Amino acid sequence: MVRKDIRELFEISILDKMPGATKSEQLNHFELLYVQEGNGSHMVNGNSYSYHSGKIFFLTPEDRHSFIIDSPARFVHIRFSEVSFFKLQAEASQLDYCDWMKKIGYIFYNYHAKAGCLFRNEQDEVFGLALMEGIVREYIQKEIGSLAIIRQSVSVLINLIARNIIRTESDKRLESAGESAVMRIIAYLQQHIYKPENLRMQVIALEFNLSVNYLGEYFKKRTGESIQEYIINYKLKLVDTRLLYSNMLIKEIAQEMNFTDESHLSRIFKKYRGVTPGHYRKKHKIVEI
Repeated sequence: MVRKDIRELFEISILDKMPGATKSEQLNHFELLYVQEGNGSHMVNGNSYSYHSGKIFFLTPEDRHSFIIDSPARFVHIRFSEVSFFKLQAEASQLDYCDWMKKIGYIFYNYHAKAGCLFRNEQDEVFGLALMEGIVREYIQKEIGSLAIIRQSVSVLINLIARNIIRTESDKRLESAGESAVMRIIAYLQQHIYKPENLRMQVIALEFNLSVNYLGEYFKKRTGESIQEYIINYKLKLVDTRLLYSNMLIKEIAQEMNFTDESHLSRIFKKYRGVTPGHYRKKHKIVEI
């Protein structure tokens, strides 16, 4: 197995591959993978997804993937770490940085949505493919302003993907009405994780036209945990992400995730992870060179 490292702000590569099987890679970064030519199968975390020209995949840290290539292929890889976002703060007037990070966090924990079809809207898919082709063109031509255009285009593409995943979670109807309802509740909790006023039981119950008691009982029966347990576990997953893939101070993470202060976050984190946030970061963080 090959583990792929990334140390640049954005790393773009265009690779031509002949038919055959590739080695499995484990990632430590986010990656937009665009199939410009060819067809075959893309293996992601043990699951197989067919691909063809025009297909876009979104991969996240710790994903393992490989290819079974049926015809000569051209792959475009756009790799970036969450640390990259902090290096773009100078462009805050052009990039909605905070909103972008939150959308990245949403995508990160929706594995079932990102691995297959990213676009639920045909016009968005056309737009997304045009953005990707534009990124490739700017990368090859390397004209004046190309880097800025690539950064802007990647930002728009990520937001476009996030919108479609959110739309998928909100609109899809599963065969089981019960599963559909609990998925809508989970999607709501994830979308409003940064707005504690929207996570109060009374507000959630009103949103889904349920009583507070029934909402709590229903959610726990379907998921095995209470709504409050789900919220804290999801928030801690987002904290994990920031500890491992950003340079945010712990007090900044606590503020963003709406903990009372750094000590409150540390206390909760140690209760669930067994170590303090600082020790967790020191033990697991991949150092950028």
